[in-house]
Amino acid sequence: MADTDTKTAVSNAHDDLTLSTVVATSEELLPLWKRVWYHSLTQMLLLSVQAFCGPAMSDAITGLGGGGLASPQVSNIANAIRYAMLAIVCFLGGPIVNKIGVKWALVIGSMSFPIEGSAYYCNSKFGIQWYLILSGAIGGVGTACWYVAEAGAIMTLAPSGARGKYLALWIVSRNLGQLVGGAINLAKNNKDGASGGVTADTFIAFVIIECIALPFALMIIPFEHVVRSDGTKIVTSEPLSSRVELRRIAKTMTSKLIVLSALWALWSFFYTGTWSTYLGTYFSVRARALSSLISPFFCMYPEEPTSNPGQNRIGCFGLGFILDMKGVSQRRRAQIGLYIVVLLNTGVYIWSIVMQTRFNRHNPGSIDWEDGSLYARSFLPYFFVQTTGPLSQSYMYWLLSSFATDAQENVRNGAAFRCIEAIGQAVAYGMNTQTTSSPLVGFCVTFALLGAALVPMIMLVNTTPDRIPADVIAEQNAACEQKLNRVEDA
Repeated sequence: MADTDTKTAVSNAHDDLTLSTVVATSEELLPLWKRVWYHSLTQMLLLSVQAFCGPAMSDAITGLGGGGLASPQVSNIANAIRYAMLAIVCFLGGPIVNKIGVKWALVIGSMSFPIEGSAYYCNSKFGIQWYLILSGAIGGVGTACWYVAEAGAIMTLAPSGARGKYLALWIVSRNLGQLVGGAINLAKNNKDGASGGVTADTFIAFVIIECIALPFALMIIPFEHVVRSDGTKIVTSEPLSSRVELRRIAKTMTSKLIVLSALWALWSFFYTGTWSTYLGTYFSVRARALSSLISPFFCMYPEEPTSNPGQNRIGCFGLGFILDMKGVSQRRRAQIGLYIVVLLNTGVYIWSIVMQTRFNRHNPGSIDWEDGSLYARSFLPYFFVQTTGPLSQSYMYWLLSSFATDAQENVRNGAAFRCIEAIGQAVAYGMNTQTTSSPLVGFCVTFALLGAALVPMIMLVNTTPDRIPADVIAEQNAACEQKLNRVEDA
């Protein structure tokens, strides 16, 4: 009987190993273009192009202050609805994306991108407000599908030793998109003395770029076919029923990981509504256009390596290199990253509150770039928050991926985090629809949220595993295959 069991085990192992050999051989026989296509970096670049065409263009429109409209209130209402829908759909996003697949969730989202740009065009050209508000609802649903799929992908594609750099690439692509959008804004709105909203033609270019995202979404492949740059495959689990997926997302929403990071998620994008109102209230049209051009520079620019290996690089890649440091445990890197992000954001918000308090005492009117030191003092806090904000988001996705056991869990964690951050954005824009003169309340609330999020985040960071559980599982699977191979040889 024992001999029979041994023969059966060896036979099963042989079948598994034969299948593994066939898969490996078939991958080697793939043409070069397909091997490049299946590479994790290629897939990340495809995702980054979509981020450039979609969310980055949306950020560029927001960077005009109030969406470039004469009054920021209508834009704030549309954005409040948009992020309310985002929150609802993101809650169900994990089951939806795991059911239809990352690719088709990205396709649905990419199809919704041009709706926002076209709505702003119609509002600017014809004064149509109902379409702008409706676009918030429609775009919120489509963008939610894209955001959940994106969150799962950016936390899954990167090999363990390069997660910080992959996330930096994603952030840079979004900022590069804002840079292009800012160039369009400035080219169309650079006349001295212009008042009201930006020209309607500005939004035509945005619509064209937003349409480009769709073909790149169609080029995304399933996670199980991706090969990372270090040669490892992505750990995936068997598809689950919708009922089980709903139970999993409910469990995820109440997990220690999400509960402790909830306030951070609420805060991470909360600043956007207040800063958009700040620009629309205090800056001229061409100054707002210039801000959307130069704001992304600091975050997207990585310094060239220097002879001093301990010297940090500038911008988002700086944090990426810190989070990928060799010879330092994952938990220690998580702690260092948290303190850097918190200190930078604290400095920016103290500065912004001081500036807004002065504005409440003496209204500066419409600030233009010709106003010298007043323009510099007023604009620099906005400039720096365009770096500290993305740093906060990049860091959080790196931290969430440190706890994942498989790709599907990354999607659920990303959906939960996106849901909570969308609630924060909806509240922020809703709060700013009531703003008539001063964003000071928004600055103070955002700063208070950062303070409230700090203690639970420290508790979470201090429990960061020294290695990613998914990588440990992958190594254990590989070790089992090697053991079976030795049994077969014996």
